[in-house]
Amino acid sequence: MFEGTEGLAPAPRTLIVTSRMRDLLGPLGGQAVVNEIRRFELFTDGRVATVPLQRPDLVIERATLIRGLAQQAEASGSRILLGRRFMSLEPTSRALTFTVVRGQGGALEEERARTVIGADGAFSQVACAAGWPGQSAVPLAQAVVGQPKDLRPDTTRVWFAPEETPYFYWLIPESPDRGVVGLIGEDGQATRQCLERFLERRGLEPLEFQGARIPLYTGWVPIHRQVGGGYVYLVGDAAAHVKVTTVGGIVTGFRGALGVAEAVLNGGSSHHFRVLRRELDLHLLIRRVLHQFTQREYSRLLDLLTIPAQRSLGSYTRDEAYKLLWRLCLGQPRLLLLGLRSLLTNGSFPRRRD
Repeated sequence: MFEGTEGLAPAPRTLIVTSRMRDLLGPLGGQAVVNEIRRFELFTDGRVATVPLQRPDLVIERATLIRGLAQQAEASGSRILLGRRFMSLEPTSRALTFTVVRGQGGALEEERARTVIGADGAFSQVACAAGWPGQSAVPLAQAVVGQPKDLRPDTTRVWFAPEETPYFYWLIPESPDRGVVGLIGEDGQATRQCLERFLERRGLEPLEFQGARIPLYTGWVPIHRQVGGGYVYLVGDAAAHVKVTTVGGIVTGFRGALGVAEAVLNGGSSHHFRVLRRELDLHLLIRRVLHQFTQREYSRLLDLLTIPAQRSLGSYTRDEAYKLLWRLCLGQPRLLLLGLRSLLTNGSFPRRRD
């Protein structure tokens, strides 16, 4: 395993994931958990809806998770070579030759492998070298703040403000005295400004800021291709395995990793990929609807979240989109009509760049 940084010291970032992460990672996933969320409070235009969760969401520290994964990889026999930045990929008749640079401006090193897996993020150089098209990405901005006194530590708040972002604001408790406030935007500078104004309106003082660029899933792209006599796979953000409803990619990234492992063992085919593609495509459809919502439609959405509908939302996780949507539409058919009306009116969404 080749890692570009000189030391395994990833930047801290607080994230929220579904309980599916524990199902996938077992005890390793538990090491990164700093809090559990048992309900959501949804706000828009003075309206509020509360969604209790049957299985709690997990608040995790990304840096802790990465270090734990590295330790487990090494314990399983993998070698992690730090300070090796990917440079280029050359096909040969029987394998692949790839070049890494050691350190800042250091010597070039050549390696050979039959299979190369690109897990190098939204702007994957491995993907570029193997001929995949570039992908779109959106800015994430969030601030660490003191926990508001009126917020329970097991409750996450979400605000829909479509005039400021087509996504949403969130406040995730990290501990009884700290939380993170953030949003996804479409322009980096404007997103940071929106966050600062939101903090000021809420009377929250930022202790530090965090940020990232998150890839957008805009349609399935095969993540396996033959290059010369070798094979290249993409996984995680490099493959845009991100739920665009919430722009979350931890659980879907691990599901993609299972697919890559299965495909390597089975000559390219994987049941995990078929299931993951179906899930991501449904999230894309939902995002195309939500991306067009106005304040009026968000207000209507919360009005339709009756007690039975709120229970349905809490019965399944965001990583079970088909079950969740089916249960929700059965209990409140007018939600389906609201979504169809918005989709038919103007269901566009940014497409993948060529």
